[in-house]
Amino acid sequence: MWKSRQAQLCLFSVLLAFLKYMVLVPSQLYTETPEKICLHLYHLNETVTVTASLVSQSGRKNLFDELVIDKDLFHCVSFIIPRLSSSDEEDFLYVDIKGSTHEFSKRKAVLVKNKESVVFVQTDKPVYKPGQSGMKLHCG
Repeated sequence: MWKSRQAQLCLFSVLLAFLKYMVLVPSQLYTETPEKICLHLYHLNETVTVTASLVSQSGRKNLFDELVIDKDLFHCVSFIIPRLSSSDEEDFLYVDIKGSTHEFSKRKAVLVKNKESVVFVQTDKPVYKPGQSGMKLHCG
């Protein structure tokens, strides 16, 4: 009986090895600026449908939904998240891969923050006295 159990585990490991994938997405996303998600599928032995979506409190945003016929795929998609009413929120990235013999679903939490502007001012002296004027520095 132990030998058959080992054979089942080996077979299961081999079957799982057929579907190989990698999803690249930052763990922190910013609003109102282009963000990118990349998906890499390789050594596929069947046609699969790949869906990726970002789910937030305001709803679901589909990032891509594609039928993959090729054995390998590397695809990146740019998207923009609208400004949040709060300063930040935790959203979830869902990736679903479905084929005739394989079905895979993964959920990953990502932090979404509003884009903040920062102004950097550089002067020719560290301290000015009242009434003094400074030189303008140009960066080009």
